[in-house]
Amino acid sequence: MGWSWKFARIAGVEIRVHATFLLALVWGAVMWGGGRLSGLAYGALLTIVLFSIVLLHELGHSLAARRYGIPVQDIMLLPIGGVARLSRMPEKPAEELVVALAGPAVNLAFVLLLAPVVFFSNGAALLGGRLALDSMTSPNPMGFATFLLMVNISLLLFNLMPAFPLDGGRVLRALLAFKLPYTRATSLAATIGRGLAIVLGVYGLVTFDFFLAVVAIFIFAAAGAEGEEVTARESLKGVRVTEVLEGHSPVLTPDIPAHLAYSRLLRSRQPAMAIVDQDGGFLGLVTAAGMQRRWREGVRGPLSDYVDQPGVVLECTSSLDVARRQMLEKQAWVAPVYCGMEFAGLLDLETIGRVLALRRNGKGLSHMGAVVDA
Repeated sequence: MGWSWKFARIAGVEIRVHATFLLALVWGAVMWGGGRLSGLAYGALLTIVLFSIVLLHELGHSLAARRYGIPVQDIMLLPIGGVARLSRMPEKPAEELVVALAGPAVNLAFVLLLAPVVFFSNGAALLGGRLALDSMTSPNPMGFATFLLMVNISLLLFNLMPAFPLDGGRVLRALLAFKLPYTRATSLAATIGRGLAIVLGVYGLVTFDFFLAVVAIFIFAAAGAEGEEVTARESLKGVRVTEVLEGHSPVLTPDIPAHLAYSRLLRSRQPAMAIVDQDGGFLGLVTAAGMQRRWREGVRGPLSDYVDQPGVVLECTSSLDVARRQMLEKQAWVAPVYCGMEFAGLLDLETIGRVLALRRNGKGLSHMGAVVDA
């Protein structure tokens, strides 16, 4: 993601911080600093602690996902929270339930650890509703412990709301999927999530809590996107990879001069071209962007010096749903397709997107035209 930088790597998961996170740091310093210059540093510290808890929450999701063989791209820290970017969510209800609950379980563990200490010290104030923000952000051990407790309670309750992309929305979908088809379960969960987002948005506007209103807009949009993603996967399950490879992809041989190969790439609609030997065996692929990068690096050799190896290889009998998932997991925009041991052509995500558009409009692949263009 643009405007972000790698901050750390924890348990094999890359942690990235978005540039706008600095806004949250400034806001927290002012909000929890009590308007005092001496308190700004402590307010910034509390903000960092808050996002550290968010990071641990997302690590819970990430580690649970990896247990089921789901690659984790990274964890992104944003002003509105954190996002563990999984290549996909598990489609088995039981597995999705575990992954969805792994994050809130981290917050619950903190609550169970801190609650006895805080209630023993400030139980009367908590029960009487007299625990003010000043006491939670006071620079002393008990104020810090109280802040940690309230942060984890808030994150636990907020994330368990039944709305995508919150954990509660995924828990709801998983529970519904035990009895209903996955697509139907997603549709119901997305509808409930959008309804809840509307309620939150109206409440945020009425109470002038514009942050809550922005979160509500995010939830509303994400709920719809989740429904569309599942519909896309279902519509692609009925299409085989071989059905969109008719005509085959344009190929190049390694003896073609590099500048002529580059010219063909620029004239073609294809994002990449395959390099094959005299027997039609696949040697690799070249892209215009890749060749430009090598030229900037000073490469001036034959075409073989510009060849890249694919991150994923597809089987022509696979469904487009499986192919799309594998390509997204490996972040591969184009992949070679084999029918058994024979190279059949290249498949790119743009082609899959065109198939999706046709399926959504109720049209068959006959309306697609040439999938590849020499």
